[in-house]
Amino acid sequence: MTTIAAYQGKGFAILGADSQITDGDKRIISPSTPKIVKVGKYLLGVCGDVRPGDVLAYNWKPPLYDGTDPVMFMGKKVIPSIIKAFKDNGYDYQKEGASFAYLLAFNGNIFEIGNDLGISQSQDFTYGIGSGSPYAISYLTSMADVYSEAVGERMNIDTATNAIKTALVLSAKFDVNTSAPFQVEIQFSR
Repeated sequence: MTTIAAYQGKGFAILGADSQITDGDKRIISPSTPKIVKVGKYLLGVCGDVRPGDVLAYNWKPPLYDGTDPVMFMGKKVIPSIIKAFKDNGYDYQKEGASFAYLLAFNGNIFEIGNDLGISQSQDFTYGIGSGSPYAISYLTSMADVYSEAVGERMNIDTATNAIKTALVLSAKFDVNTSAPFQVEIQFSR
């Protein structure tokens, strides 16, 4: 599988991913096929089945964020645009056995999207998808909690970036489907 971890700070979002592709019993390290892609003004972290991720990375035309409530915008604009991209490119996301998950960031907001295209946001501002995500999210959440207790606010960008990198290193240590090199992408709110 993979490990993608993310943190939503005040005015920024950070996504980090490993570069291992697992295909049956083959382990491929492929930094040339990143798991986090920029699509317009969005950052998209893809995990699971390759085809739906490719559809979104190369054929999706995401809506421009209009400044409205991010949750409403996701439900009314983003998810319908994803469904349209899947349909236009011949991918049936409702077929039996479909397995994918995404982390999507726009304007510094992060959402997790499941393979039923349901959306969620974390009250801890920490996110993780993929087989190594339990390790990553455990570390990230503990760092966010410690920082919050010490400083009284969410992690700053430098601390969060270092926490994402360490979370990926720990995931690679404990999850056989996660390997370096790692990719880290930062997005700022407008």
